[in-house]
Amino acid sequence: MRTIAAASAIGNLIEVYDFILYSFVAALVFGPLFFPGVAPWAGTLFAIASQAVAYVARPLGAVIFGWLGDKAGRRRGLLVTLSLMGLSTVLIGLLPTYATIGAAAPILLVTLRVLQGVAYGGEWGGAILIAVEHAPEKRKTLFGAIPQLGTALGFGFATASLLMIGTIVSREAFQAWGWRVPFLIGAVLIAIGIVVRTKIEETPEFKAALAKAERGAEPRASFMVTLREGSKAILAMVLNVQASAVAILTFATGLLAFVPRHVPGLNAADVQIGMIIGAVVMGLVTFGSAYLGARIGKERVLLICGVFPIVTAFPAYALVASGSAVLLWIGMAIGLATFGLNSGVIGAAMSEHFPVRLRYFGLSFAFAVASVIGGALLPIPALAWAEYLGGSTLPLALVFMLGGALTAAGALWTKRLPKYGSAVPAPSTSAG
Repeated sequence: MRTIAAASAIGNLIEVYDFILYSFVAALVFGPLFFPGVAPWAGTLFAIASQAVAYVARPLGAVIFGWLGDKAGRRRGLLVTLSLMGLSTVLIGLLPTYATIGAAAPILLVTLRVLQGVAYGGEWGGAILIAVEHAPEKRKTLFGAIPQLGTALGFGFATASLLMIGTIVSREAFQAWGWRVPFLIGAVLIAIGIVVRTKIEETPEFKAALAKAERGAEPRASFMVTLREGSKAILAMVLNVQASAVAILTFATGLLAFVPRHVPGLNAADVQIGMIIGAVVMGLVTFGSAYLGARIGKERVLLICGVFPIVTAFPAYALVASGSAVLLWIGMAIGLATFGLNSGVIGAAMSEHFPVRLRYFGLSFAFAVASVIGGALLPIPALAWAEYLGGSTLPLALVFMLGGALTAAGALWTKRLPKYGSAVPAPSTSAG
C-alpha cells in the first residue's frame, strides 16, 4: 500500500506541477513573450486564457484515457498520461518565442497546452482509483485523499521553483530564459514518476469487474453506457468540484496577475510566497477533511466545503486587497483551504457512486467538465470584470461564492445517489 500511495501521489504531484507551472508563467511573462503588440493587461489575459484551452481539452483526455482505463486497466492509462504530460511540458520549456518564429510561437504554445490538458484529463481519475480500489474498505477515504496531497505538493513545488529562479536571476534574465528552467526540471520528475508507476499492480476491483464483463455478467464499458448509467453521478460531481476549481484560479494564479497591478506595495513574489503557504494549508486541510469525512460522512464535508466560500469570500478578499503581505497570505490561505476541504473527500465520495467498470471514465469526465467551468468559464471573465472596475475584488469574491453555492447544491444531491460496492467477491465464510 505504501508503493501504491506513492505512485498515486507522485503522479498527481508531477502532473499538477507541470500543469500549474504553465499557469504561473502565463500570468508572469507569457503575455509579452508570446502575445506582443497588444495592451499589457490584454496580453496577460490572452496568456491566462491560453491556459483555459487546457481545461477545454480535459474532457477529450477523459474520454480517451477513461475508455482506456476502463478497458485495459488503471495502471496502463496512468503510465500514458504521465508520459504525455512530461513530453509536452519539456517542449514548452524549449519553445522559441514570438520574437524568434513569429505567429507560430503562440500556436505551438497553445497546442502544447492542449496536450497538457488531454494528459491531465486522464490523470486525476486514474490516480484516485489506483489508490481507492487498492485500499481496505475502512481506509478508502484516507487513500482517496493521498493523490490530492500530491496536488498540494505539486502546487507548492511549482511555486517554490519559480520563486527560487526569480530570486537567483534578474527580472530581465527570468523573462529571457529563467522561466524555462522549471519546465525542463519536469523531465527529471517524469522519469522518477514512471519508474514508481511501473512497480504497481492493477487494482483487484478492476480485475474482478473485468472478469464479470468477460463472462457476460455485465456489459463492457463504453462512452454511451457510462453516460446512460452514470449521468446523475457525473452531474453531481461537476457541481461538487466547483468550489475548489474556482479557488485555484481566483486565489492563486489569477492573483499573480491581479495583485502586482492593482494592490499597491505588493508584487508577484509576495503572491508566490502566499502560494507556498497556501500549499501547506491545502495539504493539512486535505488530511483533516479526510479524517472528518470518515467520522461524519463525506457528503457533509462537501456541504461544509460549499458553505465555506460563501461565508469567507468577502473577508478573504478584503485581506488580499489590504496592501499588507501578511494579510495577503492569510487571505490566500483562507481561499485555498477550500481546495483542501474538497480534496480530502471528493475522490472516495464520488468513486462509490459509479460502477467499477465505469469509474475511470465517469470520474475523469466529470472532473474534466467541472474544471472547464470552475477553472475557466467562471474565473477568467471575473478577472476581466475586475480590471474593468479598476481593480475591484468584488467580481472575484462573487465568483468564489458562486463556486461554493454550486458545491453545496452538489453535496445535497450526492446524498440521494445510489452507491456501488466493491467488485471484489467477499471471502467465503462457509465451514468445512
